[in-house]
Amino acid sequence: MSITDVTSSTPAAFGAGAKPVPAKGPDASASGPLAPTIGRNGTVDTVSLSPDAVRAMKAGVISFTAPKADETSVKDPVAAGVDAMLARRDYDLKQADYMRQAMGMLRQTLNLPEDQPIFLGGAAHGLLDKLAAKNGLSKPEIPDALRAAGVKDPFAEDADTEAGVIGIGMPNSGRELQVVFDRLGLTSRSKTTDDPLRMIALKDGSDRGSPLLGAIKGGTLGRLTDTRPGQGASLWAVTDGGEGPNTRVLASVRSVGMDDTATDMAAGLLKGLKGLFAGA
Repeated sequence: MSITDVTSSTPAAFGAGAKPVPAKGPDASASGPLAPTIGRNGTVDTVSLSPDAVRAMKAGVISFTAPKADETSVKDPVAAGVDAMLARRDYDLKQADYMRQAMGMLRQTLNLPEDQPIFLGGAAHGLLDKLAAKNGLSKPEIPDALRAAGVKDPFAEDADTEAGVIGIGMPNSGRELQVVFDRLGLTSRSKTTDDPLRMIALKDGSDRGSPLLGAIKGGTLGRLTDTRPGQGASLWAVTDGGEGPNTRVLASVRSVGMDDTATDMAAGLLKGLKGLFAGA
């Protein structure tokens, strides 16, 4: 797959900095136990005693059998806290090792150098997991002790969203490139055609750029694409090759200080993504 750059001049500047994706906080169940209530609806319950119990109370003697240690369902809260802490440490170590190996696979697949920091968002997390699984790398399961405390995979909900983002940075320079992609669009295209995509610069006041910018803002890519004007950033729309009203925008490319390499780098990324979707 190739990308045809149909621009003839430098694109207008767009805002710097990707839109932050709000981090998902823990469930309410993980934030601590709820304050106890007395009885139902805040009232004191009335308990009916059996005749034997009434006689025992009048006699001043009440006997009961204490459960054995292995029969009790109540766990020492200190022990439970230690178990959760150890489970968390073990899970974090396994998750860190998994991410290190999976990101290495992604770098190799997309031909990204080791010295370029990369970040993922949205559907890119699901793509990473599929790539890892395809290469025999299993994602660590959340331990039961952590699940009971309400801990969830922070990326699970984003994995199957329609849009994803892969960002590439240049160390100690402030330069970066972000490619936001339509997962369903690239998946469909990877199975139907190998025609080249078109990368179109979005310029202020451009008759051709304005509808495409509107399509990005109001479509699948809008949540992850920073379209704010100014601040030295440039923005492109990557289309399915058409120019009419039915043209589909499959990706957006945003550059800060990397305009000279944006087309080639975006083409390489999208080609790699298209190949991953085709083999998914």
